[in-house]
Amino acid sequence: MQRHLKQITIVLVYLLFLIVVGGGIYLFVRPNLPSCDDGIQNQEEIDIDCGGPCSPCFWQLREDLEIIFSKAIKTKDNYVDLVAKIKNLNSNWGAELFSYAFDLYDSENNLIISHEGASHILPLETRYIIEQRVLAESEISNVEFKITDINWQELVDYEGIELLIRNLEFKQSEDLGQLTATLENNSSYDLDRIDVYAVLFDKESKILGVGKLELRTVLSKERRYFEINWFFPIEGEVKEVDVVAKTNVFLDENFMRRYGKE
Repeated sequence: MQRHLKQITIVLVYLLFLIVVGGGIYLFVRPNLPSCDDGIQNQEEIDIDCGGPCSPCFWQLREDLEIIFSKAIKTKDNYVDLVAKIKNLNSNWGAELFSYAFDLYDSENNLIISHEGASHILPLETRYIIEQRVLAESEISNVEFKITDINWQELVDYEGIELLIRNLEFKQSEDLGQLTATLENNSSYDLDRIDVYAVLFDKESKILGVGKLELRTVLSKERRYFEINWFFPIEGEVKEVDVVAKTNVFLDENFMRRYGKE
């Protein structure tokens, strides 16, 4: 009996020795696998437990803002109006602020002027960027629109603010054009500022003119009449007018509080 116990003990000790030695060899030769759940930014990770050797960080999956087109339209004297159309393909990410530049070039690809500005865009939003009365003393051959310094902000389940354009009319004569319409704030918010953008097209969808207008203090459910005028001849017959209203939801001060209410 004691002999069998001794043999069992020897076998157990031998097995333990093999386990210890084998484990040590494995720890020495095993590949250095990334630890992507330790709650620490290490091993060349871009953020905590993501990027680098780990799976991409969720914000790395954002798509760049898409530039659909950019154009310069002659107005009068040496001035031009500039327009770009952009789209945000991200469903949960908006840009509360980004910088942009219209770079205008002549026929020899020399930079005439770079006109800069800043704007914002919501998730899945398509919008116009318009700059008016930009002085360009040389003939413009090409326009490049660039977007930089995007400050992204996550907006999950954003429902939007409904701003409607009603009673739209456009009149054109030899010397001027006039757009009249009514803006309806169909949201439940009183808004300090709403920007209205208008783009004029001919029958072939060529852009003939652009305009914009700022409306201040538009209450919830209010309807506001407005006009946009072009005090110069528009080259071509306007067949279609696209008018959109936007407000900056990223600015807290844009949401007004009525007196005596929280």
